[in-house]
Amino acid sequence: MLSPKKSLLAFALIAALAVFAGGALAANGGNSSNAKLCQDWPALMDASGSQFSNEGACVSSAAQGGAIYALAGLTVEPSASQPFDGLSVSTSGFGLAPTTFATTSLLKNGTEIKFDALVVPASGVVSGSPFGSFAAPCVAGNVYSATATGISADSLSAPTMPGIPVISNTVTRTSSCP
Repeated sequence: MLSPKKSLLAFALIAALAVFAGGALAANGGNSSNAKLCQDWPALMDASGSQFSNEGACVSSAAQGGAIYALAGLTVEPSASQPFDGLSVSTSGFGLAPTTFATTSLLKNGTEIKFDALVVPASGVVSGSPFGSFAAPCVAGNVYSATATGISADSLSAPTMPGIPVISNTVTRTSSCP
């Protein structure tokens, strides 16, 4: 039979182990539901905005408590017709946070000259009309560029995390005069 002091110490040790083990099991249970999201891994991304390369990478991230997001993206496309000195583009995107903005900045020689803001509807999908800028008289060698930014929808994983920045490709064009 153990002395009262040793019995109390043994009881405290068993209680501490039970609390620790219970917490670990609960954490694994929470991450298990997040890992189930990974069955659709090609349509998911991590908190850095990177698409998962395979289901194992997604499950590993979820098991470590990483946030899992529906894939989101923005694309800036040059318009078919371009001015001699300027740039015309259109912006499209998906997986964006509703009621936020997808903004496209148009730069000339590194300085913003114009921007367009698309309100993201409940569907999270945007598709903007072409917009742009042109200069007259034409000056050969002006460098124009356009990039879009937005915010992804909140994470799918629990606990829910806020959306993350989404940045498009950059379209660049150098003016050429007739």
